[in-house]
Amino acid sequence: MYLPAPKLLLLLAGLFTPLALQAHAQEDPVALASALSPRVLFITSGGYWEETEESEPAAVPESSDQTNGEASSGLAETAPPSRGYYRLIAIRGEDNRSQVHLQHIALTPEGPELALSMGIEEINSLGGYVTDMRPEDSTGAASQAGFAAYIYLKTDPTVAEPETWAVYIDEFGDLQVERSSN
Repeated sequence: MYLPAPKLLLLLAGLFTPLALQAHAQEDPVALASALSPRVLFITSGGYWEETEESEPAAVPESSDQTNGEASSGLAETAPPSRGYYRLIAIRGEDNRSQVHLQHIALTPEGPELALSMGIEEINSLGGYVTDMRPEDSTGAASQAGFAAYIYLKTDPTVAEPETWAVYIDEFGDLQVERSSN
């Protein structure tokens, strides 16, 4: 059976498209680790967040679903609750000082996706150097919504002991950043 070149190319593209999508969904961990910027100093994650019909979204990125202007059919469509976990990242800035970002990672059927990323100004405005970051709970199983982590940083590199800062997110998604008083 003879197929003209354009039809043959379409047929081949249709046959191999599922393979390409599957390969993308199962990314190689070594390739992911190698793709990280050398400026990433620390990453820690934990806790969880969940948005249901009754709850207000903590912060919705601009790319979130918007209504498309079509008339409603009268039947209420309920989307499944959006949920995920928190990730805290320390990045070495251009001036060698650290920048700390808090991210919401959504758990989707396609895999984890970045839902929100924001700088933590209370830390970033200090112009310090992050020496360590740790979650409050390293068991891996959060019993309630929220997140807590400690950031160790020096605003003066000659000081022996770093300052300890706490990042707390409660079950409602409210963020609190404060210096720890051990």
